[in-house]
Amino acid sequence: MVLCGDININYLSDNDKKKKLDLLLASYNLVSTVNFPTRSQNGSATAIDNIFIDASLQSNYVIYPLLNGLSDHDAQLIILSEVKTHTKNGRVKGKKMIRKIELAMIQDFEYKLSLETWDSVFGSNDINLMYNSFLSSFLRIFYSSFPLKVLSTRTNSNLWITPGISNSCKHKRDLYLIYRSSNDEAFKRYYRQYCKILKNVIREAKKKHYSRQISKSSNKIRTIWNITKSVTGKFAKVNSVQELKVDGRITKNRQYIADFLNSFFISVAENNINKSLETNNKPLDYLRQAFDHPFPSIKYQAATSTEIFKIIKSLTTKRSHGYDEISVEVLKISSPFIISPLTYISNKMLSAGVFPDRLKYAEIKPCYKGGCENDPSNYRPISLLTSFSKIFEKIVLSRLNQHIHDHNIIVNEQFGFRRQSSTAKASYVLLNEILEALNKQKVVGGVFCDLKKAFDSVNHEILLSKLQYYGIQGRFYDLIASYLSDRHQRVLITDIEMSNTIRSDWDIVRHGVPQGSILGPLLFLFYINDLSTIFNSTVKPVLFADDTSLVISSNNNLQYNRDVNISFDCLNEWFKSNLLTLNFSKTKHVQFAAKSCPNTGVMVNYCNNVIPNSTEVKFLGIIVESTCTWKAHISQLIPKLCKACYSMRVIKPIMPTETLKMIYYSYFHSLLTYGIIFWGNTSFSVQIFRIQKRIIRIMSGLRARDSCRQAFRDWGILPLQSQYIFSLLIFVVNNKGLFHTSAQIHGLNTRRGLDLYCPQTNLTVHQKGPYCYGIKLFNCLPLKIKEVVHDNKVFRVALNAFLHSKSFYTLDEYFGCINE
Repeated sequence: MVLCGDININYLSDNDKKKKLDLLLASYNLVSTVNFPTRSQNGSATAIDNIFIDASLQSNYVIYPLLNGLSDHDAQLIILSEVKTHTKNGRVKGKKMIRKIELAMIQDFEYKLSLETWDSVFGSNDINLMYNSFLSSFLRIFYSSFPLKVLSTRTNSNLWITPGISNSCKHKRDLYLIYRSSNDEAFKRYYRQYCKILKNVIREAKKKHYSRQISKSSNKIRTIWNITKSVTGKFAKVNSVQELKVDGRITKNRQYIADFLNSFFISVAENNINKSLETNNKPLDYLRQAFDHPFPSIKYQAATSTEIFKIIKSLTTKRSHGYDEISVEVLKISSPFIISPLTYISNKMLSAGVFPDRLKYAEIKPCYKGGCENDPSNYRPISLLTSFSKIFEKIVLSRLNQHIHDHNIIVNEQFGFRRQSSTAKASYVLLNEILEALNKQKVVGGVFCDLKKAFDSVNHEILLSKLQYYGIQGRFYDLIASYLSDRHQRVLITDIEMSNTIRSDWDIVRHGVPQGSILGPLLFLFYINDLSTIFNSTVKPVLFADDTSLVISSNNNLQYNRDVNISFDCLNEWFKSNLLTLNFSKTKHVQFAAKSCPNTGVMVNYCNNVIPNSTEVKFLGIIVESTCTWKAHISQLIPKLCKACYSMRVIKPIMPTETLKMIYYSYFHSLLTYGIIFWGNTSFSVQIFRIQKRIIRIMSGLRARDSCRQAFRDWGILPLQSQYIFSLLIFVVNNKGLFHTSAQIHGLNTRRGLDLYCPQTNLTVHQKGPYCYGIKLFNCLPLKIKEVVHDNKVFRVALNAFLHSKSFYTLDEYFGCINE
């Protein structure tokens, strides 16, 4: 769609009318293009004429002003280039080889597996010979049951077009030719009525077709997601590098790109370690200072058939696979027939301390993470490991997790990849630390670090020495050492034009833990675990895997300047000692203050590097401002929600009504609720609520001015403020250790004994923070809901029912209802 005209809103100034129009157009996936004057008069220049195009064309156009002399408004010429036309399913036409998984083939596969005795597996004592024999037998049966077949990608997804609809569309075109030249009003009415009826027929045909697709699908959420993307034109971008800048020159040779990226990913650790920066600190010195004695040895625990069965069942069913072509879907089909050999191999692996070599081959998909698309450093290597590797890694993982739990090894400051933890909890700890310091009138700031390729830079020797100190010893130590050694990888690049995959050669990986693996994240937590213990009491570290943030609070500006620079020096020394490299250009320093307080502008320096002072920083997906308001976060959230409105507007006419709620939760709700416990009670949130009401009206077929309070109830969807209340109270109940009851503080069991204790607060920003406001919301709950607080599931159900019955639009409604 291209929309153009004289809109009388000046796009050269940042005015409210422009913002409102942009938000409205964003819900139709339209963006403005004119950024130059279109009318000049009496010394003033304005851009009140504009051309709006689909957001997908945003980088594929040029626009020029044209002086036509016919009006005091200039004309605009827009040239759209590289406008991609998709085949009906968004794929490039061509052919590819696949293995179809069909019922008859599955039955043949299961029958052949049932005849396999696995004698060569049970008759060997060498773990590699044992696993190689198992895999060879399994693949032989797999290849024979699921042979490669040629699949044409020239598919037509418009299966809703029946011969009748096709003929009617042709007849409509014939009628249109007559309509253009006819003056017969009766015929024109007939033509318009015909178009209206045909439109309804097509809409119903699409609805029935998509309903059948969804009902037949084994993964309904994924099917709905794919249909929505197809209908809205948001085809999944092929995550593949089509060109790369190497030594200052652009290359499009796919084979060269694959080979270069593989070499780049493997050598990234050596490239990041600045050997000119020496440090006298040794990694184990930090570890011994953090924990004054080594931990007990990990206990040996044999694997059982039941454990293997549960592991396979727990894996997410996918058709993606590693180099051996075995997907989790195939693994689950075959599980009854392979449990016995897998259990035998697992126990040999644990007792021998050897991880099978053929499980140490990973195919790498470069994942674009932002910035210039032809810069190799802007791609993250994601490992596609074999499905069998996931089983063996999960066996090791469960024993490591038990050891961690038994001896409380991972520090409380680490929130990444841990049970009972989340980004919300990490964000809460960081923000509450800031708000409490401000409430005590302290000078407070944060240093938000960015590490260069942290997972890929893990030094195996350092990691293994730390694991020994943590009690990973004996055969289990040998097993982890075996897991890390002699790993191989190759890079996969999808050639869109030829519709095939280019592979680099296999190469040995000498550093790092594989991203995309089961064990990789936990091994990284072991590696970085002692980092949080190196600081003094003025510093509160918050870690989420490799995201490292420090909150520093001091009594005055001079002390703060000293504390923040000392802390940053300590941090860098630890990174150097552990051969990790800080990305100074992406590391930020933010000094926090109440609105009325001036910012002192402290400078953070290290070895001729200055960390820039910022007024805001993105922390785990939320934008934290120096004034602790949420205007910036809400501003970046609004366009995303408007796009979700556009998707709903397009999909609503052709989707079954019961499916719309699932689409709402996928496209809108997930965005709306992320971080809502921090910004949901701010004055800026009213803008989000307006957009939420817009999408509810779209779903319900309501007009712009119609009330949608009843529609919220009918859909079973909470209005924004009700959702804020729900999310914050669930957070409070799930994290009871962060709060205290009045009875615990005063030692008296009064009738208000279930209420939470709220300390004295001086700042409004602290009072409206998640800690104080969570307590306020909880204490105002009906007694019958507070009485079930010890059972999280029952509390959740009771709270959900209460909020749905009331459908609060504002927090005042909530407090007023409770006080009635």
